[in-house]
Amino acid sequence: MNQFRGRASNVMQIHDVHGDLYLHEPQPSIRLVAPHQLPADIRQFSGREEELRQLDALLHDEPAAPAAVVVCAIAGTAGVGKTALAVRWAHRVRDRFPDGQLYVDLLGYSSDAPVLPSRALEGFLHALGVSGDAVPPGLHDQAALYRSLLDGRRMLVVLDNASSPDQVRPLLPGSGTCFALITSRSGLAGLVARNGAQRLTLDLLSHNDSLDLLRDLAGARRVEADPHAAATLVDQCGRLPLALRVAGERAAAEPGLP
Repeated sequence: MNQFRGRASNVMQIHDVHGDLYLHEPQPSIRLVAPHQLPADIRQFSGREEELRQLDALLHDEPAAPAAVVVCAIAGTAGVGKTALAVRWAHRVRDRFPDGQLYVDLLGYSSDAPVLPSRALEGFLHALGVSGDAVPPGLHDQAALYRSLLDGRRMLVVLDNASSPDQVRPLLPGSGTCFALITSRSGLAGLVARNGAQRLTLDLLSHNDSLDLLRDLAGARRVEADPHAAATLVDQCGRLPLALRVAGERAAAEPGLP
């Protein structure tokens, strides 16, 4: 017979212990939650009706039916509005994914270092309810746990600003109940060839859609007062939404600017 008595009030006291004594550390925990990580949608959004219809067409009527995960890559030049389109559509269909929406900016073309897949997976696992001590240390184990947690759940995963297929592949769900939406300046040919991704190439805005965006940003009265200058500005911005936003915001901030 061994007797143990704790000296502090918060120490467990054990009496009359027979046989071996084993003390176990607390086990890591996983408490599944529904994350909602989408960035805020933007009010000034023009055009892209056809692209939104194409994205809608990729949604299955019964999300639980398909065996393969749907992967769509929105490709296009810098400033063409890939992220704006992805976020706009994601908000439109978020009710189709009641188990959650995951989002990460992979910084593939940023001046900062791109986000490593292991870092993105760690963030996703935390968002899904995995405690820090339950996250596996290796990329393959992290990806396996991630796919296990998403299996059978209706989840939307948005991977923004990806630079290469290798940055994306570990972050793809494995369940057909999920939808992965990727944006990239690259066409991600390897993802299309090996993972069956659907590519949606984003072109410049039309002239009319560019003018509509400029009206939303600078004010319709100002654009209509000088249509020739507005048309010239649209052309000088290359019909790129980002450039139009910068020009329109400057015009709105400086009413006296020609």
